[in-house]
Amino acid sequence: MKAKNLILQPNIAEIAQRLRSLRIGVQLTLLDVERLSNGAIRSVVLGSYERGTRALSLKKIIQLATFYEVPVEELISGRKNNRFPIEVKSTIDFQKTRNRAHTDVDIGTLAQFLTNIAHLRGDWNGQIITIRESDLRILAIMCHQEMGEVRQWLSNQGLLIR
Repeated sequence: MKAKNLILQPNIAEIAQRLRSLRIGVQLTLLDVERLSNGAIRSVVLGSYERGTRALSLKKIIQLATFYEVPVEELISGRKNNRFPIEVKSTIDFQKTRNRAHTDVDIGTLAQFLTNIAHLRGDWNGQIITIRESDLRILAIMCHQEMGEVRQWLSNQGLLIR
């Protein structure tokens, strides 16, 4: 088939450069990678992959992507997967929430929820607590509201710091 291929495939040199960039980005030498991988990724072999002089197997690509904590797709294509937005965090005045827990049933429920999060995380600061967007989503489900409504309620109650 002689038709032009509309899908651009990465070449070996690009993948090799990404491997090198990943390693340098986390400030590791070839020997550091060998040591940290307990010898599973040999420095001489990794150097060959980074120069593009040695073929990468699918098994080794998965191993390297796992080591560098990047998706295989990103290692091969160089494109970051942005299907999931960066999680937004909200900081709540934990002390004020606990102080008002006995005067308002909803705030009491919130205080219990936040206490459980603090226990799970081992976060014993006690003054403020930062909750993830996923925590806020659970809170919204518990309150039968939209996330924006819960965030607004927290703000109106003077509990939302940011």
